[in-house]
Amino acid sequence: MGQLSAAQGLAGGELASTTKRLADLNGKTTTNPGPVGDAAKVAIVAGRGALADQMGEAPACLVVTPFQSGIGQGRGYHRFLSAPNLLQQLAGKLVDVSDTGRPDGPQFALCLMFLATRFDQLAESLARFNALLPIPDLVRAERRARHLSKLETEKWEIPAAGTLPRWQALPLERCTVVKAAQQSMSGQLAVLESYAADSSPMADLAALANRKAAQQLGRDQQLADLKTSLAGGNPDSSMRARLIGPGNATELRQALLAGDAPGHEWVLCAGALLVGSEKGLSFVRELVGL
Repeated sequence: MGQLSAAQGLAGGELASTTKRLADLNGKTTTNPGPVGDAAKVAIVAGRGALADQMGEAPACLVVTPFQSGIGQGRGYHRFLSAPNLLQQLAGKLVDVSDTGRPDGPQFALCLMFLATRFDQLAESLARFNALLPIPDLVRAERRARHLSKLETEKWEIPAAGTLPRWQALPLERCTVVKAAQQSMSGQLAVLESYAADSSPMADLAALANRKAAQQLGRDQQLADLKTSLAGGNPDSSMRARLIGPGNATELRQALLAGDAPGHEWVLCAGALLVGSEKGLSFVRELVGL
């Protein structure tokens, strides 16, 4: 405790000295910003414009999963929805006049179908899409399918319990004296650690420059990974994507039902129907490889 008091006195004196040195520097120093800021403004404006043009038109989205009320067939937690019945549900919502959020007017439609025969297949298929575009209803369907698949495998496992009594660590953190002493000492040590980590301004600037360089490399790698995932994605046989249109709601419904659809052998399916302009659907089309 005596050593701690001496260190506290040194810390207080150093704080007062630092405040005086900063006050003396007022009006004696100048800054010289580099030319990067002005050059970056043009790129910032162009980038913001590209983002607004690419993602400014959000399409209307409809998600159908077998776990929604009144949609899937079955009893209890296990619900099923075959691929043809999924298409019927998606097509029916296009002409549902009771739905005030139904899109109207000549537009395009992008139909996404996730096909599976088991809960683990459905969860994996949805996980690959949700990793790029997590739609809340599809995320919930993925979690429920994964939990049901886990339940099917774990319900046959018999847990093994050890004999009583068991060895355990002494809970010192519950002692009131130890808790109060730990809180007091931790606060004082945190103040002293802030002084122990003191460094020169040149070293701080060098470390900041290194962090910015590492951050830029990380951003470049993220952009490269995104370009790779959009350009050269692997084909996914468990997901079907189809673009139809242009047309109004009735025409889109007819085109959706007229296409070549998977059969009833796919008993566990989920789907999403995105309706909007061709520009508004361009980003999602790139994600699914259309």
